[in-house]
Amino acid sequence: MSPRRRAAALAAAAATLIALAGCTAGPAETEAGPTEAEGGDLTQLIEDAQAEGSLTFYGDANEASLQAWTQAFTEEYDIPVTVLRLPGSQLFQRFAQEQTAQQAEADVFSVADYASLQQAVEQQWLAEYTPQQADLLPDDLGEPGYFYPLQNSYFQTVTYNTTQLSEEEIEQIREDPIAAAGDPAFAGRIAMNIPQSSQQIAAFYYQLTDGALADEYGVDALEAIAANDPDFLSSAELVNAVVQGEYAMGVGITDSLAAPIALQGAPIEFVYPETTVGGSFGAGVVANAPHPNAARLFMEWATTPEADALYSDITQTQPVNTEVVDEREIVEQPWYEAPGDAWFDFITDDEFLEAVGPDGDYYERWNQTTGYSG
Repeated sequence: MSPRRRAAALAAAAATLIALAGCTAGPAETEAGPTEAEGGDLTQLIEDAQAEGSLTFYGDANEASLQAWTQAFTEEYDIPVTVLRLPGSQLFQRFAQEQTAQQAEADVFSVADYASLQQAVEQQWLAEYTPQQADLLPDDLGEPGYFYPLQNSYFQTVTYNTTQLSEEEIEQIREDPIAAAGDPAFAGRIAMNIPQSSQQIAAFYYQLTDGALADEYGVDALEAIAANDPDFLSSAELVNAVVQGEYAMGVGITDSLAAPIALQGAPIEFVYPETTVGGSFGAGVVANAPHPNAARLFMEWATTPEADALYSDITQTQPVNTEVVDEREIVEQPWYEAPGDAWFDFITDDEFLEAVGPDGDYYERWNQTTGYSG
């Protein structure tokens, strides 16, 4: 799967690369090369990483989750971590500009957009590095030797506030959340995540209107939702607004955002569409990282079962490490039902990539259908 990911993603990213980077020089050399772990002995790598004294992590996952997760690395190795969290497109633009100028600030780079990660590989912005326990992670959710799915898989949901709905309405949402969002009974009570938030959110809507579910839903379903006069918010804003009761229902909320809040006692529940969209965050060592040993040590730590189990507990997402038993609290909730089918391969779908690419018209069509003008 990885070769197909590379071919499709690079085709979609070509125009973006030209706009961002122009003529790109090779990665800058660091003054001292990283110490590789030999024979399973991390002692020298730990010593050199601690001598560097810090680590900068660029990511587009939930900031609170990243802070809690990386704090465990700090507690184990006494290496402070600075987390820079931005939406994926903004983060990659900043990362690309820094790399083009050979002024790297990040040590580890992590985003959900595989096109961006593949572009980083091709531009030699990510170092070739294989952690010792990398074989415990699925090959098809990363690019072995460059980036790995350290932060689990996540899925798109329709999330609702139980205090704003009757039992009958909740049952209706759980039966078919997409159809419910278009029911006039919910007019003025819903909000939508915008496809510009991430490629996965775009895939969520594309699957309904143009993809595998088009015969069942199609543009008519999107028009019905739009007729209910929704507000438009990005991911974190949307889940918080549903928690506060500003909306009864939020369409296109990632389970990794909703689940931890639900377990804290917020009056929200969520349901996966019968076929939803799945994704994961890929992370790798930056080629000209200011702290190359700390970056490699972080990858060694993050690929352990213990680190994956911790991230699973923090975000309530399904673990990806094969040695981790799924012990999430969320699966014990009486209302929780695991996702069924999930579309992970949107990143290899030529038609989808063309539709959301620089010359595609999907975002414009979505905006026109929904009335979004942001």
